[in-house]
Amino acid sequence: MSYDIVLVSSGYDMTIRFWSEFTPGTQCKYSIEHKDNAINALEMTPSKDKVAFASGNSIKFLDLHKLSQNPVLSIDSHEGLVSTILFPQILKDIVITGGEDCSVRVSDMRVGKVVKSFFHGNYVNSVAIGNNNKDIIAADENGTIKIWDLEKGEVRNEYNSNIEEEGLAFRSISLAENDGFLVGAKSNGNLCIFDYNSNENQTLSKPKILKAHENYITKCLLSPENNMLATCSADTEIRLWERKPMVNEDGSLQNNSKGKPILSTNFELKTKFTGHKKWVWDCDFTLDSNYLLSCSSDKTIRIWSIATGKIFSTFNNPKGVNNIALSD
Repeated sequence: MSYDIVLVSSGYDMTIRFWSEFTPGTQCKYSIEHKDNAINALEMTPSKDKVAFASGNSIKFLDLHKLSQNPVLSIDSHEGLVSTILFPQILKDIVITGGEDCSVRVSDMRVGKVVKSFFHGNYVNSVAIGNNNKDIIAADENGTIKIWDLEKGEVRNEYNSNIEEEGLAFRSISLAENDGFLVGAKSNGNLCIFDYNSNENQTLSKPKILKAHENYITKCLLSPENNMLATCSADTEIRLWERKPMVNEDGSLQNNSKGKPILSTNFELKTKFTGHKKWVWDCDFTLDSNYLLSCSSDKTIRIWSIATGKIFSTFNNPKGVNNIALSD
């Protein structure tokens, strides 16, 4: 069975749902029950032909062209629950995962097994890849971010939070490699904004701190153009942050060679998306950055218009929704 899928979601009912439109009144086109384990992460492959989901210590793959109850591939990647999934855009057939066994695993989809492992001191909650696919950046429950040299298997850089800090865990990271910065979201509501580059001698210096929420941040995500940042929280809100332009001493804007303003790594609040009634777990921008999608324990997926700050559409689910993945 095949559909044109634009969105995949997973919920507390241990069911994966497939949606073919964003428009109001859209109904789920196909669903797959997965009663083996809770689904902790969901991610599209770069080619948008498969969706991977975390089931216990495994990652399983579904073919979007021929939807079926049976995964086309399953990889036992961790000793504990898988918490996050990442597909590098260039490294074909490679999937990177983090898990509650305090590790980052690199798996080869062609052979269906782990080929490299990197270890942390606590649960790994989020991963990114940078330095032209030579760095794996991983954030954990201890408030540590490690930059791993993928080839050497060594820590190239490390940041450690103050162990006395309340809510020190990094729950999510998002990288703007071309713009030279990394954002980390903490469970105390803070955003940490680091300089990032591929220099081997670089250190993750003391970050800029932005108090984004008063409560637990579950996800931070940069837009495709890296000019906006979305944050989801236990406070039921999604907040959209915009990068401020850089200014000269005389107050004029600094422009690039094309006459466009150069953006700083300072963020200001653009919009608060309010409407969810419970924790917001995940979000994603459409490719054109016109819409932001979110999902919540309140049994809904909401599609927000970034231009108006209002709800464009709402999808209802029998139980809470904890993951979404876009194929646009």
